[in-house]
Amino acid sequence: MPRPASQLDAIATNRAYWDDRVEGHWRSAMYRRAAEALRGGGHCLRDEIVMAVGEVKGQSLIQLQCHMGMETLSWARLGAEAVGLDFSKPAIDKAEFLRDELGLKAEFHCADIYDAPKVVGRRFDVVFQSVGCLCWLPDLKRWAEVVSAMLEPGGRYVLDDCHPVSDMLEQVSGGGGADHLEPVNPYLNGEPIVFTGGGTYADPDASFTQNKSVEHVHPLGDVVTRLIEAGLVIDRLTESSRCEFPRYPMMQQTGPDMWELPGKLRGGLPMHYTLVARKDK
Repeated sequence: MPRPASQLDAIATNRAYWDDRVEGHWRSAMYRRAAEALRGGGHCLRDEIVMAVGEVKGQSLIQLQCHMGMETLSWARLGAEAVGLDFSKPAIDKAEFLRDELGLKAEFHCADIYDAPKVVGRRFDVVFQSVGCLCWLPDLKRWAEVVSAMLEPGGRYVLDDCHPVSDMLEQVSGGGGADHLEPVNPYLNGEPIVFTGGGTYADPDASFTQNKSVEHVHPLGDVVTRLIEAGLVIDRLTESSRCEFPRYPMMQQTGPDMWELPGKLRGGLPMHYTLVARKDK
């Protein structure tokens, strides 16, 4: 079924946005740490994600929306038959460059996520997606169908993403200069959100030429329901107050690539969630 022109335009806008950020991300402290972990013989995955996905040695795994492939290469380092897919050609070029430098075996594809089943042409034991993925997707029904189509019977799906509540809120200054969070986008039944700000999560102060993006708030209920409709069984859904980048300027760093809201807000608002599901047949 053809996609609406508005969706295709949004995808083209977002591709330009991501293409423009690849070099900045490659140079950023966040991604340098990830690359150096790989160069040092380790990986850049958080322990809780390794535990959520489970044993991957000898199993096939695809990461959808893999960006520069550092997590994909980490799964390869852990023994997976790893494949990464992303719609940004410059990002895939970086992934392949690092793969070749490290001598790891991994396969990368440059394609829109909705075209993944056709482009990759196979199924996997594990489908994985990580932080900052669903907000870029206009059609959750089609996304869930892609996830299901990419999974072998008995395969598992792990989604580790920003919580949609964080997309509702924005930091604003109140009376006396006190900063606080205020809802600016609806959680339910919202329209696509157009952003035009500069910077990036890996380097908020960086300058770019392509600063327009089109994003979406997808409530957890919609995410879960679409996966169930696509034939998946939800095993676990956990929420957390942590964030892997300073989502708001007021956030305080509590560890490498780990941030929390300050004061009374700390631990009180969900910034992140992890979903684990399986395809029984």
